[in-house]
Amino acid sequence: MKFETIKIKFVINIKDIVYINSIIDSYEGIGIVRTIDPKEGLVAVYTNDFMKKYLYEVIDALKGEGYKIDNISEEKTESVDNW
Repeated sequence: MKFETIKIKFVINIKDIVYINSIIDSYEGIGIVRTIDPKEGLVAVYTNDFMKKYLYEVIDALKGEGYKIDNISEEKTESVDNW
């Protein structure tokens, strides 16, 4: 079975970048976090089409705790390090 890589981008408060990165990293296998623009709070998480539902559950839980996560978009991608 082959999974496709999906890049999910969103904007968060810059003071929350490290915390949200740590939370997502703590769920082993859910995704790889990359900060695209730390001054703007633009973050990308690379996941696969199977794990993305769990990533969205984590994002929804963070939003439910009051963390601002906006402008969520997703796209299929082949490369983790080409933004």
